[in-house]
This record gives sequence, C-alpha cells and structure tokens, in this order.
Amino acid sequence: MQYHHGNLREQLIFCAYDWISSNGIESISLRKIAKIAKVSQTAPYRHFDSKEHMLAEVATLGFEKFSSEMNKNKTTDNRTDDLVKCGVTYIEFGLANEHIIDLMFNYPMKKTDFPELLAAADKAFGMLLKRLQHLHQGNADSLQLNGISMLAYVHGLLAIIRINQRGDTSAQTAFVKASSTVKENLEKMLGSFVKSLDFS
Repeated sequence: MQYHHGNLREQLIFCAYDWISSNGIESISLRKIAKIAKVSQTAPYRHFDSKEHMLAEVATLGFEKFSSEMNKNKTTDNRTDDLVKCGVTYIEFGLANEHIIDLMFNYPMKKTDFPELLAAADKAFGMLLKRLQHLHQGNADSLQLNGISMLAYVHGLLAIIRINQRGDTSAQTAFVKASSTVKENLEKMLGSFVKSLDFS
C-alpha cells in the first residue's frame, strides 16, 4: 500500500491498521509505523500522545469497519434470520480480522479514556440491540440481557473456531471433533440460540 501524507494522522492510523492486521499488536510501536509510512521518527508523536492513543484510533477504525459490515445485513420480516445473519457476519469479520478483533476486545485499554473508541464500540453493540428489539415488545431489561447473551454466544463461537483452526486437528480429541463442526453449522446453531432467548 502507498501512503500519501496529505492527512498524515489518518494515514498513520491506516498504516498501523494494516500492520496489526498482518502481524498482531505485540511488536508495534510509533517508530515502526513511522518507518513503514516513510516519515520521520518524530512525526507520529505530533499526532498521538502515546502508542496506546494510536492503538485506540486503530481500534476505533476496527469498530467502524465492523459496523459497516453489520449494516450490510438489511432488516427483513424474519427477525430471527436477521439476527442469525448478524451473528454470521460478526464471526466472518472476526476470522478475517483476527488481530484487529483482539485489539478491539482483548487489548487492556480503558475505552472510557477514548470517547471516540467508546462511541464506536457502543454503536456496534447498538446495531445488535436494534435487531433484537423487534422481538421484545418494549421490554428494556430483557433486551439488554439478551443483547449481552447474544454477544457472548457469538464471540464464544468465534473463539472456538479460532482455537480449532490453530490447533492440531489430527488429534481427534472430543473438543477437536466438536469444534471442527462449528463453522459449518453456524446458522443452525445461531438460529437455535436466538429461538431459546427469553423475550418476555
């Protein structure tokens, strides 16, 4: 990718996003991103107070891309199918952007210190709630609990698929046998889970 410096701050964020997507978070630094972007070693420090501030911007971009993918799932008259599609999209995004998902959800970053990141994360969760609310008939307490339950279930399925893909599938343990079938049965599993939610 060619990085153009008309808006250096934005380009540094894109550069860091690409680097993390391919390499993970561990070895990233402001100096490394400056080198990749072909700018001076001090240039990133004019835009970010620290590496964590830059990572917060990358995580924000991750949530924005995630929301954009979720938004492609149009609502229909079949609300259960809508939720299932959102769950599948979540998992597909997570598998295609494993390191970015790790940054978004697992990196020890206090989101309240970064208002834009907090808003982007909340928007993504809000999209899930919006699809769930059509099944709730105004029960706010049930909506919130089911939203968290859905998030936990989908994120758990994503984690299981990732563990299976990284593991030795030749070792035919009970977990390997079970987890190997998850990816091929996502819609079935998600559909059963949504139907099990309490909408009262």
